[in-house]
Amino acid sequence: MGDLILLYFILLIFFGGFYFVIITTFSVGWFSLKRFKKTSPEPKTRVSILVPARNEESVIEKLLSNLILQNYPDHLYEIIVIDDHSTDHTTRVVNNFISLHKEFSIKLLRIKGETQTKAYKKKAIRTAIEKSTGRLILTTDADCLPGKNWIRTIVSLYETKQPKMIVGPVSFHQEKSFFQKIQSLEFLSLIAMTAGAIKTGHPIMCNGANLAYEKQAFFDVGGFGIDRFSSGDDVFLLQRIRKHFGSNSVWFIKSEEAIVYTEALRTLQEFFDQRIRWASKNKGYDLKILVISFTVYMMNLILLGSVFISLFHPDFWKTTAYIFAIKYIIDLPVLIGIVSFAKKLNLFIYSIPLIIIYPVYIILAGALGIVSSYNWKGRKLKI
Repeated sequence: MGDLILLYFILLIFFGGFYFVIITTFSVGWFSLKRFKKTSPEPKTRVSILVPARNEESVIEKLLSNLILQNYPDHLYEIIVIDDHSTDHTTRVVNNFISLHKEFSIKLLRIKGETQTKAYKKKAIRTAIEKSTGRLILTTDADCLPGKNWIRTIVSLYETKQPKMIVGPVSFHQEKSFFQKIQSLEFLSLIAMTAGAIKTGHPIMCNGANLAYEKQAFFDVGGFGIDRFSSGDDVFLLQRIRKHFGSNSVWFIKSEEAIVYTEALRTLQEFFDQRIRWASKNKGYDLKILVISFTVYMMNLILLGSVFISLFHPDFWKTTAYIFAIKYIIDLPVLIGIVSFAKKLNLFIYSIPLIIIYPVYIILAGALGIVSSYNWKGRKLKI
């Protein structure tokens, strides 16, 4: 057991050091990122909003109602709903909405026939981009709700700085249960890390629920490029844009008016299906993302290892507590920063149970993401 403990401390020092550098760097990036304030001149950019939808009959009308009330000139944006083989009444709901709001440019694009590739969503989005008329592509999900100044704020940054891609913040709302609140805090921490990484010149993550990119840039880099994964359209495109145009071509928009809201998942099954889906695309990531992901994974595995050692050596519990406390202190600044930005200070109390639960979930999701299958919108997909 002595050799095992020695190995444990070697791994702790090695990966703990890397973890400290990564999280501290991204935390500094988050706090150094200035809040963006949109400018007053009238926008000139035509925008195409893409909404991939599969079995979204219960939520799609609410999103469309939100989008037609955007504080943006009607003639400068279009909405394209991409129906990806829905088996419910999504298409009927969308068609009814279009017939009642003919003054707006809303289109329904149906992807017909089952494709042989796993990349259902990427194929659907690419088809919509080819048919779109906007210079700037905005994507969101059918179960999301942006604020009324969402388009105007993003376009203001685009017209001011001319980036090729703009990554926006996403936040949960209407969290009720303990599970949803702790999930919300963990998700916000990912958003903060995303922003901090982009600010420090290491864009590694983004979320298709709030993403903008130049239509021409999409074609310049050859689109998403990887069809062997069922998800990952957002991150794979970010990787290609970063490689083609450089890290400075990707911006994060730190603005409350740019936040897109969605609901937290209700069940553990839904949560793990989502995280397994995220983890499954790791094999398509470039080296920089893999190194960071592996470091975070190993740090959490080491935390669980300390618990394992303590079960056989009760005297080690004190050391375990110190290690958890140090990690908590490392994570603390960015957690405070993001809950303040998102106006969700009430979630901060859940940071203590989160640090205890997080290692278990990330180890499980990471392992299952390599070998397991998952359900997504009625599809059972294999890794």
